[in-house]
Amino acid sequence: MMRVGMVVPTLGDRPELLMECLNSLTEQAYSRLRLVVVSSPAALTAVGQTTSPRTTVLPQSGSGIVDAVMTGWKYFGDGVDVMGWLGDDDRLTPGSITQALRALERRPDAAMAYGQVRYIDGDGKAFKMMRPGRVGSLMLRLGYNMVYQPGCLYRRTAVEAIGGLDNSFRLAFDVDFHRRLAAFGGLRYVASVLGEIRYHPDSLTVRRHSESRSEAELALSRQMPDWLRRTRPVWRPATDVLHRAAAKVAGR
Repeated sequence: MMRVGMVVPTLGDRPELLMECLNSLTEQAYSRLRLVVVSSPAALTAVGQTTSPRTTVLPQSGSGIVDAVMTGWKYFGDGVDVMGWLGDDDRLTPGSITQALRALERRPDAAMAYGQVRYIDGDGKAFKMMRPGRVGSLMLRLGYNMVYQPGCLYRRTAVEAIGGLDNSFRLAFDVDFHRRLAAFGGLRYVASVLGEIRYHPDSLTVRRHSESRSEAELALSRQMPDWLRRTRPVWRPATDVLHRAAAKVAGR
């Protein structure tokens, strides 16, 4: 039974959403789950009032989400086999961790597991789904992202081998991270909804949308072979078609 370590980075400024996020983790009913919440030293008291006594709360040494996640992962050390993180406004679906672990157990060589995601609004109402399918892994290698972070789990040895998250990215660090993991050990797809992305005006991806897209383009083009970069304008329209096919309005 694999040991799992999950990190929740937070500023502590939206306690209601943080509580929903943490509940989605504690309700996984996975006995070998370790949960760490990481925040700035100034917010530790407020965060501690939101979390349960079973949850470890740590101060981060620097700033930003990358530093917070890496602080949690370093705290786990080799005490876990699989790691992940979840934004304080996102949620996991029931049984998410167990499903992702089964996928990794079936493929010992896989560096990570990813699945479908559901978009929810500020009130938690679903309005869209993304179903990347197995082709999501291939598209990532070709420089097009269809692998969304909530619900993903990463094998610790693979994370350590590629050096973890890149702190030079402020918004698209997950895209860069997934691309490097895909090149290292491959990805395993789970054909069910593993996570929920909360899309609301206060989220970073909404407030800094253009910057996020620019960073994602940089992350996807890094280490891309010259021949692939030159031919990208030719096959890029096909990836747009695949992306539209992966999207589904909730309820349809």
